[in-house]
Amino acid sequence: MNTPPLPSGAEHTDGSPIRLGALVPLTRPGWVEAGRHLLAGLDLAVREVNDAGGIDGRPLELVVRDTAADPERAAAAVDELADLGVAAVAGEYHSVVARAAAARADALGVPFLCSSAVLDALTEEPTEWVARVAPAQSHGWRIYADFLLSVGRRRIAVATQSSVYWTSGTRVLRDHLAPRGGTVLELDASLTPEALCDALVDHGATALL
Repeated sequence: MNTPPLPSGAEHTDGSPIRLGALVPLTRPGWVEAGRHLLAGLDLAVREVNDAGGIDGRPLELVVRDTAADPERAAAAVDELADLGVAAVAGEYHSVVARAAAARADALGVPFLCSSAVLDALTEEPTEWVARVAPAQSHGWRIYADFLLSVGRRRIAVATQSSVYWTSGTRVLRDHLAPRGGTVLELDASLTPEALCDALVDHGATALL
């Protein structure tokens, strides 16, 4: 069996830091709060590893790049991190952004561990360079649907944005609910709270995602 080459930056044995890239949304329009929590978790993990002596005596060093929820910016960050010799890249929160980062990491042969994005397309094509922590959207959203049905909610409204994340998620819900007597109503997430509530009443919705 062929063994894949070590990622750039992983071959040194002189005690120099192992650099890990971190992709996080830290500015708008990214979800900044999620980005801060994600970065705090990565920082904690790095500190724990380093406090335990690092990896083969080498400390970890986190190299952070803000994606601002921009797919092109995330892909460019992967290029930059690869040039800096990171051993791997981790993070990202937004599914569409993570997909762009994963595609670029795969093309460059840089390991990418996605922390929370759920799009099925993230790992649809087999690759040794991309892995995910969160379950795929098609799995998680079917669990949402089953729970709603179990508590008697069959007229489901979804406040959506124009993105592949909401399009694919709404399709999962509709395909899973329809054979079981459920319906899905799509509402524009840009509606005011008052208009959204009026639409829920008008359509008899019993749950809102």
